[in-house]
Amino acid sequence: MRTLSCLLLAGLLLATTAVAAVAPAKPDPEKDALAAEVQALRRDLAALAAELAAIRAAGSAALEARLAAAEANLGRLGSVLANVESRLGAVAEAQAGDAETLEALQQSEGRAIHLTTYGAFVAEDTTRADSTFDAESFELVLSSQPHPRLSLFAEVEFERAAAVGGERGGEVLLEQAWASYRLASWASLRAGALLVPFGNVNVDHYAPSRDVISKPLVSYAVAPSDWTDNGLGLSGSVLLGGEWSMRYDTVVVAGLDADVTALGTRAARQPFGADNNNDKALAGRVAWKRGAGFELGLSGYRGRYDDAGRLPLSGWAVDAQVASGPLRLTGEYDRFAARQPGGRTADLAGWYVRASVDVGNQLVRRGAHGKLFPEARLSLVGQYDRIDLTGPLAERWETNRESRWTLGLNYRPAHAWVLKVDREWRRAPARALVYGEEDALLVSIGFIF
Repeated sequence: MRTLSCLLLAGLLLATTAVAAVAPAKPDPEKDALAAEVQALRRDLAALAAELAAIRAAGSAALEARLAAAEANLGRLGSVLANVESRLGAVAEAQAGDAETLEALQQSEGRAIHLTTYGAFVAEDTTRADSTFDAESFELVLSSQPHPRLSLFAEVEFERAAAVGGERGGEVLLEQAWASYRLASWASLRAGALLVPFGNVNVDHYAPSRDVISKPLVSYAVAPSDWTDNGLGLSGSVLLGGEWSMRYDTVVVAGLDADVTALGTRAARQPFGADNNNDKALAGRVAWKRGAGFELGLSGYRGRYDDAGRLPLSGWAVDAQVASGPLRLTGEYDRFAARQPGGRTADLAGWYVRASVDVGNQLVRRGAHGKLFPEARLSLVGQYDRIDLTGPLAERWETNRESRWTLGLNYRPAHAWVLKVDREWRRAPARALVYGEEDALLVSIGFIF
């Protein structure tokens, strides 16, 4: 019986040591309480071991009774230890389950589609037409990154409260949708429906972020944004030191077709999945940035646009943005040259320059309004833009021009919402290219959520 008791005692001590050796990965109140209970059991076992040693040494007549009591106590402690061990095991399983759950949630989060929306409502009153309310656009932006090197981006536009068919018209348009594979920290491969990176507005085309309501004329007739084409692209950013960085975007796409005329390039955008010749176009933009105060972009385009794939179409653009305190300056110049069958060259050019200055920030950041919107801005905006298009039209050679002055006031209580009021003076001495000869008053509410 003594041998059995000693073996039981040794086994329980080993079990206790093994249980106590389970170290928590991080502070856990339940496990700390169990560890304290284990320490108390160790002290009880040590006292019991001392009592058994005294019994063996005494050799008195009360030996059997005292040994029976000690063995009963030993059995009780064994039951308690078994219960503690079971509870510790349950805690360990729960923590392992939590880790697996966390990993599953992280994977699920990576696979999840994230949704952003932006849009604009415009009220317009012109000298040549009745005033209108126009829910100009509502766009859904979807993105996902199931892997650190893999991502998805898509933008779907519901233009002018689009309805399918009938007189209400409108359209549902896929502006871009591509999958990306990051090859390195400075290079990502894209494939799908891509925004052609030519000029600043086509790259940064979110209307609520623009300081004027109407898209610049050059970004409508010369670089026909929103300009989307199917193809492959390579893009990335490189840190140059200090606050300087460089961003590049290049694409290989089907390109514009033969409908390049004295009205511009807008009609030359091809349907998705179509190409009028066997030639592909190369387009790209490189931008140098210094913090948030300066950006200079250079763009290029090269491809053959006629049905036979023989006549070249080339273009270039330069854009810049400068911010200093309350003043922001933005400008862009685009030019395309299209060789014609008879040897002449169509010349399509346009530009704009815009100045924005914060004039009432202190006013809108005071009082109750300032507490609600501490970053509110009130800005005065002025812009001049112009296009000059020379090329063929209905078997004739034409030169057309359109220009516009814009004066506006912007109220932004926060970055995600803007109220704009613009007065436009539009001039087209010959043929109307975008708006024609009219003046307009526009009010717009834009949002990005």
